Formats: sequence, structure tokens, C-alpha cells
Amino acid sequence: MNDNNNGWNDQNRMKILKNEISNLKKEIAFKDEIFGITPNYILIIGLDGEILEVNSSVKNLNYRVDDAEIPAQLSQLNIIPSNEFYKYTQSIDSIFNNKINEPFESFLLGNGGGIRYVKVDLSPVKAEDEIIAISILARDITDLKLMEDSLQESLAIQEATLESVSNGIVVVNNHKKVICYNHKFLKMWNIPEELLESDENHVLNHISTSLEDPVEFQSIIKNIYQHPLENSTHILRFKDGRVYKAYSQPHITDHTITGRVWSFHDITHLKQTKKSLKESVAYYKTIFEHSGTATLIIEEDNTISLVNSESEKILGYPPYEVMGKKTWLDFVVPECQEQMREYRELRYKNSKLAPDNYEFRLVDKEGEVKDIMANICIIPGTKRILASILDITERNEVLEKITDSENKYRTLAEAVEDFIFMFDKNERLEYINEYAARKWKLNRQEVMGKPRSEIFPPEENELQSKYIQRVVAIKKTLRGENLVTMCPDSMWLDTALIPLKNNGDDVEKVLCVARDITERKEYELLLGRQNEIHKSMGTILTEAILSETEEELSQTCLTVCQDITGSEFGFICEKDEYGSFQTRAISEDLLTKHNLLNTDFYPLLRKLNIKIIWEELKTNKKPLIYNHFSPLKVNSLSEDKFPKNILMAPLLKNGEFMGLIGLCNKKTNYDFSDSKAMESISTTIVEALLRKRAEEKLKKALHDKEMLVREIHHRTKNNLMIMASLLNLTSADIEDEKAREIFHQIQTRAKSMALIHEKLYQSTNSKEINFGEYIRHLSRDLFHTFLREPGRVQLVLGLEDLNLDIDTAIPLGLILNELLTNSMKYAFPEESYGTITVKFYKKDEKYVMKVNDDGIGLPSDLDVDKTDTLGLQLIKNLIGQIDAEIKIQVDHGTQVTIKFSENDYLS
Repeated sequence: MNDNNNGWNDQNRMKILKNEISNLKKEIAFKDEIFGITPNYILIIGLDGEILEVNSSVKNLNYRVDDAEIPAQLSQLNIIPSNEFYKYTQSIDSIFNNKINEPFESFLLGNGGGIRYVKVDLSPVKAEDEIIAISILARDITDLKLMEDSLQESLAIQEATLESVSNGIVVVNNHKKVICYNHKFLKMWNIPEELLESDENHVLNHISTSLEDPVEFQSIIKNIYQHPLENSTHILRFKDGRVYKAYSQPHITDHTITGRVWSFHDITHLKQTKKSLKESVAYYKTIFEHSGTATLIIEEDNTISLVNSESEKILGYPPYEVMGKKTWLDFVVPECQEQMREYRELRYKNSKLAPDNYEFRLVDKEGEVKDIMANICIIPGTKRILASILDITERNEVLEKITDSENKYRTLAEAVEDFIFMFDKNERLEYINEYAARKWKLNRQEVMGKPRSEIFPPEENELQSKYIQRVVAIKKTLRGENLVTMCPDSMWLDTALIPLKNNGDDVEKVLCVARDITERKEYELLLGRQNEIHKSMGTILTEAILSETEEELSQTCLTVCQDITGSEFGFICEKDEYGSFQTRAISEDLLTKHNLLNTDFYPLLRKLNIKIIWEELKTNKKPLIYNHFSPLKVNSLSEDKFPKNILMAPLLKNGEFMGLIGLCNKKTNYDFSDSKAMESISTTIVEALLRKRAEEKLKKALHDKEMLVREIHHRTKNNLMIMASLLNLTSADIEDEKAREIFHQIQTRAKSMALIHEKLYQSTNSKEINFGEYIRHLSRDLFHTFLREPGRVQLVLGLEDLNLDIDTAIPLGLILNELLTNSMKYAFPEESYGTITVKFYKKDEKYVMKVNDDGIGLPSDLDVDKTDTLGLQLIKNLIGQIDAEIKIQVDHGTQVTIKFSENDYLS
């Protein structure tokens, strides 16, 4: 009998052993699968430090470092730096001494000298409560480490930027607490730093005491808080004369006003500068209203405070050596100084007692004595004297000689830089001075005696003849402005036609005296084009905002330049990093009209000597005009000669040459106004191009940031799934059914959160997910997880595809997980049949989620607020987190309705 019993017991033990072996094989297979695919670094070492097993991540990293097999001992593993090995030994000692073993941060060596930051966790491997090995799990935290370093760097840059600005900055939150400021703000307002720890009212009261009008300032603050969305700019005046410009705007975070930003700029010096500038403008106007030559301003103490550049021709000193360093009497010869003092005293007593014009003599820097004609007046409202002086030394010498000979007048004509010429009554040239001949490129010997019509351009002959005959007829001087084209560039002249009479009062000759006023006329013309220039600049700046690409913007800039100058063709070139120029935009007509579409443009530019022009532009940094540019043909492909004329304008970035704009074939000649217009517009073009490039860089940075956020969601999902897998592995060793159930619940909650991050990773919007699609996915996963016989329970879904923010989706997803888990586990006991219904929709600006089942229902006396079950407590907390309403009905099953408004919650 005993033998039979022993045999029976042996058979039972064999059966139990086989079952244990089978279960062990399954566990080993599952462990190997997880062990092989995890991205973390896992090692199993023996009690003597020998390496028993590593996963593929360790093998791959070790192979990239030294292309070798895994060594026998942990101390020989090259991916662990020698200076980090002590951390592993300390952690192992803690395990064997039953001390608290905390994870630690370290790093592993990677390929190419790189490193991988890891968080290392060592744990014992036991068999029958005896340690048989040590498990090393190293999680890769490199990306997290880099993000933390980047964040710290960004915060440091932000703080440095705040302190580097010249304005006083302070930020106040919605609770009127100062949350951020720079030391410039404290210094400007003389505020103790500890005062900022109080509320805003104390700070405002401190500020108001130093202002001229505290009531007005309090009114400004009140108005700002009544209109929190508006920006504001105000001028604040202090009792001590300081003037601040205050700028305020709302501080917005995630589309929500969280406070207000204040910026204070000290404009006291600016106000004073404006006042000084007005005085300077008065000086400038007075100088050029009362003098046509060298001009000086003399202070009450005889110091010369201001001179113009013409003064250097008379005094011999450049202006910077005279202003504030020389007195008026330093130049006057001794014999004239007493007379000067007398005139000065009389002028201060009564300006009518002293002459306004008189002659005297002075000594220049080289010691040369000069005869001077002075025009003197007092600047209104001051005791400063405005003196216009003219060197009449040569004139006096000429006048002395004129008295000796009737031909000496020619000497005077040759000495001035005016156009002087004379015609007889038959309009034949009798005299032309050297200045006029040189400017008009005439040979005086060849043109003497020729008819006027053979000297001046045909288009001007008729009008000139008309005026000369008019002078002969009326016997009076005529004066007017006219345009002549005697030299390569046309010029405007202020001309006086003076009749020279004989003793019989008949006009024998006509003397013409003309002064070049081209520059003045050009500025007048430029002034008339200002509106057109400003409109063009506005078009370019608008296109900088609206254009999709830099190419579109460049083409628009070129079109604007062509339109404002009346050019037929044009191109924009820019210097590349190698110093060569690249074409950024070119007129389509230039390519098509001249058959250049398939022509190599670089040889053409070389024929145009663009590189020579390029160097000249780099040196002068001003537009260049070539109205008589040598035309050329391009391989006889075009019958038109081009360019007929050309204007080149430099593109300057911070004063440095970066490219040029070329404009060709204006119907008339390019002039001064075209040059000035392009000088203004080219600055706007550079600003627009730089803005567009900065905008494109910003777009790329935003795209990179979005990709990084998507990667974070992906890694978060992976980590949550790994956690769920580890929980599953751990629960397999737990014999207590209740404890295993708790692990199972935590696992499903982790999966529900992982599913949200998976949806965010797959979505184009990294902040919102389609919650209807999320419910479909989660409910089906739970349905197949908890229902062993899915045919007994029908799952009905009535869902709208609505997007929810991640801050709402995660708690709502956990609530749904708890409700569905409860229904699937407890609503249909003993193989009963039923239906679970999930609905999600939006009604009257509120989101509604319903989870119903027709099972056995919850107890009728259930109070959610007083329940002690973990699931319902979790639901209660999550409901409060999203500020939702929950309604539970327990008749005919269980019906749970949740209503919430995402906008209210997020605000």
C-alpha cells in the first residue's frame, strides 16, 4: 500500500515539475523577447563581476566603440568610463549590505568620441531568497539631458538680454505682483528691491510721488486695466525735469493674458537734444539766408563757434581747427582790430549805428594778408553775430587794373567760377571765359567768332535767340533759369542777359553771366518725388510680409525700381560667401526681348565691366550713372543695342557692400533724382531681404521645435508601454490575486495614457487629439482584454470626431478607462448578456461623454463623494481636475454622464 502511495506521489511531483518547467520556458522566452527589443542597456553580471548576459543595445554600443566582443568582466567593458566605474561598485556593495540602493546618473562612451547619458539602476537577481546575480538597467537620458542644458542656456540668455537693454523693464502678473524686472528699472525709479515683494499698489504709490501729475498717472493705470488687451504709450514727466516714455502691453501665455509688461525709456536727453537741434536749424537757415560765401558765427566773447567749409578757402584752416578754438580777432590784422571793436560795441547798443557791410584785412594760416568784404548781422534773439565774408583781394587787384585798361574785365571774368560769355548783335561769340569753356569742353580759339547756333545744341537755339533779341529790343537785363546740354550731363543755369550799350544807347553786345544751379534744381526735383519714393518703399515692405519666398520679394523689388526710374530692364546681384556675385532677380523682358533666355549671362556682365563698377560701388557706396554707356550687341542675337544707359545702386548692410541693383534703358537720361531715389529705396530693399531671410529661419526653427515635441510624445508613449510591460512581467510573479489586480489596473491606466501620446505623435497637431477616434481605440482594446467571451456583451459606440487638448484628454481618458473597466469586469456576472454604450458629442458649447451598461448596476445608496474604492476616488479627482459635472444613475444598469467645457477649464 505504501509503495502504491509513493508511486502516486512521484507521479504528482513529476507532473508539477513538468508544469513548472513549461511555465519557466514561457517566462524565459518572454524575457528574451523583451530583453532583445528594449532600447535600454541591460547587463546581467555574476557575483564576481563576470558578465553573464547583455542585450543587443549593449552589444551594438560596444561594437561601435572598439569593434570587439563583450569582455568577460564588467571592469573590462570599454563603454563604461574608468572614472565612473566606482558608482557601479558602490551600488553593488549597497545591495549586498542590505542598504538603500538608489539609481544614479552616469554616461557611456559612444562612437566617434561621443557619450550617451544614462540613468543606471542595479537590482539583485534572487533564487530562493539568495542573490545569484546582479541586473544592471541603464536608461538613455541623453536627449533629456541636452534639453535641460538647452533650457538652462535659454534662461541665461533671457536674463542677460533683460539686463542688457537700456530700458527699465518690469512684468506684473494678474494678481498685481511683480514677477520679473531688471536692475535698470530699479535705478530709473529709485525703488528698493524689497519693495517689489509687496503688491503693485505700493510700487505705484512710490512711483507717483516723483511725478509732476500723480493723478494723471493713476488715471492712466486705471484705464490700462480696464482695457487689458490694448497696448499703451505715455509720456511721464518728473518733478526734477526728467521725461520717461512708458510703453505697456499685455503678457500673453498660451493665448491667455497672464499679466502686463512695462518698458520705461529715459528720453530726457532726447528732449534736450531736440531743443538744441531747433537752435542749430535756426543757425543753418540764417547762415544760408544771409551769405553766399564763407560764413561764420561769432559768440559774444569773440569766439568763433561755427564756420562752413567755404571758410577754409579764406582762413586756411579746416573748420575743426577754428570752431571753439579761434577768436575773430585772431585773424584780423592789428591795424583793423580797433575799428572792429568799435563796430561791435555800436552794434550791441544799436545795430543801425554800425555798418552792415565793410572792408577790412585779415591774415590766413599761411600768413597771407587778404582783403575781405564782410556782411555782418546779429542773429535774432541772441548776441551772436553772423558774418559772411568774401575774399575781394583778387577783385580789388582786378579793379585796379581795370582802371588802366578796358580789357582788364576779362581777368575778372576768368577769376570766377561762373559761365561768362558775350555775343554781338548778330549773335556771334566774342568772348567766353575759361571756366565755361572747360565745363562745356570747348576750344576757345576755335569757337571765337562762330554763330551761336553752331555752338549750342539745335534744340536750344530757338529759345536762346528769342531771349537775346528780347534784350536787344527792351534794352534791359533779363534773368531766368534754363536747361543746357553742352556737356555729357545736362545742367541748370541761373542766367542773366545784360545789354552793353554804346554812347547812342543802342545795344551793341549782350553779356551772359550764368551760375550752375543744377544741384539745387535736382534737390527740388527730388523733393517732388518723395511721395512716389515713399509709396515704393511701402510696396517693398508690404511684399516682405506677403511674399512666400525670397525670389518673389526680389522680383517685386526689381519691378518697383524699374517703375520709379522708368527703366526698361534691370537685375539684382548679391555677393556670395566666396566674393563672387550671384544674380537674385532679372527682368524677364531682358531675357526674352534680346533672346538671352538660354544665353550664358556671365560673359555679358564681363563685357559690361560689372566687376569694375562693382569695385567702384564698394568704394563710393553711392549710386553710379552712365548715361553714355557704350552700347554692345550680344552675338548679333538682338538688333537693339543695349544698354543705352545704366544706373547702378549699391546694396549696403550695416554700411558694408553686399550687392547691387542695375537698371538699364531709361528713355531719357538718368538724373540726380533717380540716384537719390535708388539710394533711399536700396536701404528698404536690404531691410526687406534681411527680414524675409530672418522669417524663413524662424519658420525652420518652429518646424524643428514641432518635430522635437512629436519625438517627445513618441518617447513618452514608448516609456509608458515599457512601464506597462514591466508591470505585466512583475504581476506574473505575484500570488496575491488582489495585488495582481492592482498591477493590472495600473497597467491599463498606463496604456490609456500611452495611447493619447501615440495619437499626438501621429497627429499633425501636437497639442490636440481626435478624442472620438481615441475612444474607439481604447474601448476596443479594453473589450478584448477584460471579456473572455466577447460574444456575450455588445459594444455600441456613438462618437463625434472632436479634438481635445492634451491637458483635457489625459484625465478624461483615465476616467473612460475606469468606467469601461468597471462595466466589463462587474456588470455582467455568471455568463449574463448585455450591452455597453459609449457616446461622445458636443451640445450647447459643452462636451458630453456617456458610458452606459444594462448590467446589474451599482448599489442604489452609492455616494461618489464618500466611496472608498480606488477607481471611484480616481474618477472623482479627475472630474475635479477638468472642472466637469458627473451624473450617475443606477436604475436598469449603470448610466454615467460627464459634461465639461474645455474653454472654461483651460482659461
